[in-house]
Amino acid sequence: MSSTASPDALRDVAGTPFRLAVHASIEAAEAPWRELERTGVLTPYQRFDWIAALRASRKRPQETCAVAVVYDGAAPVALLPLAVTRRLGLRVATPIGADIANADWLIVRPEAAPGFTRPVLGRLLADIGRQAGGLDVVLLGNLPADWQGLANPLLAFPHQPAPDPLYLAPISPAGDSLRLSARQRRNILRGMRRLSETLGPVTVRRADSPEEIAAVHAAFLAQRSARFAQMGIPNVFAEDWCVAFFRRAAASGPALPAMRLHALWAGDHILATSCGTCAGPHYSQYINSTASGPAAKYSLIGILMHELLPELAAAGITSIDMGLGEFAYKADWTERRTVYDAAIGLTPAGRLAGAAIMGMRALKRGIKQSPLLFGTFKRLRALALAGRSPRGGTPGEAG
Repeated sequence: MSSTASPDALRDVAGTPFRLAVHASIEAAEAPWRELERTGVLTPYQRFDWIAALRASRKRPQETCAVAVVYDGAAPVALLPLAVTRRLGLRVATPIGADIANADWLIVRPEAAPGFTRPVLGRLLADIGRQAGGLDVVLLGNLPADWQGLANPLLAFPHQPAPDPLYLAPISPAGDSLRLSARQRRNILRGMRRLSETLGPVTVRRADSPEEIAAVHAAFLAQRSARFAQMGIPNVFAEDWCVAFFRRAAASGPALPAMRLHALWAGDHILATSCGTCAGPHYSQYINSTASGPAAKYSLIGILMHELLPELAAAGITSIDMGLGEFAYKADWTERRTVYDAAIGLTPAGRLAGAAIMGMRALKRGIKQSPLLFGTFKRLRALALAGRSPRGGTPGEAG
């Protein structure tokens, strides 16, 4: 693979107007990557700092990088950061960090997006596969139909609904939710008053200093541990790599860190947390947590969101998502959006494997869409995990 983006390193891609460089590390692609963060459309899960923090925290020796940068002339116009692994004798590529992300996406400049038709994308992926030493299948998950008003070029390929929906909505310039009813707002304000009377002033504050980040993260871990114990599932957030990832991402930059930690305080008590990430004018609430005990009856997530949105709006945020998964509280603030999966086979074996994987994803969706089947699955999962030490899991699927 090429390790620079010099003109000599670029390859013309037959049948397209584009040139391509495929890098064996994220660092080699950092310059065009950061340029595209300024000029292109992306979700927070394709940010360089997010992916850099993840790779520095979670070591996967069996995984290699194939960061594809597409150029139109001398200008980078698109970027697809892929992780390549071998599964059952096949070389499989997925977007880096897809297993913990809420959305896959092709970073792309809006004016260039119409040029990424299915034939063009097919030729680009085939050339990426050749430069990466051979790929059988590219797996893409949780693809939004559009992002920041731009239709998703990757949905030119056959696709199917993903198992979980994504919850997303605009934020008004004043930081008001466009979905919250007057009754819900009154209940939130009543809860704030009662918490203030019993515990002290109620505020939502962002953690900026190392000391604040450590305190909020510790509260998050304690609250999540209690919640997961109640649900009977492993606490992936307490694993060493995930603890390191959160700390590293939250400290990645004072202006716009890859992870923003906010806490709902009542006096000296942290009652809830929000762990999120931003790209452009969009904020993604990656995961949240709430305290148990008497304070839990006061709709802590509602209070947290009510106070968080105005701060986000003041910082230029115009939309928010609350991640994947069906949880009733999300519908108070955001709208349910279907996202999609795709498997792009580059070889006969890859096409067969892709069809099998999409079949398993469809089965998972069927179980999750059936209250009876999903309830049975959760009971069986809790029984299977009873008595075991916590391990494994996927952060993006936590409630």
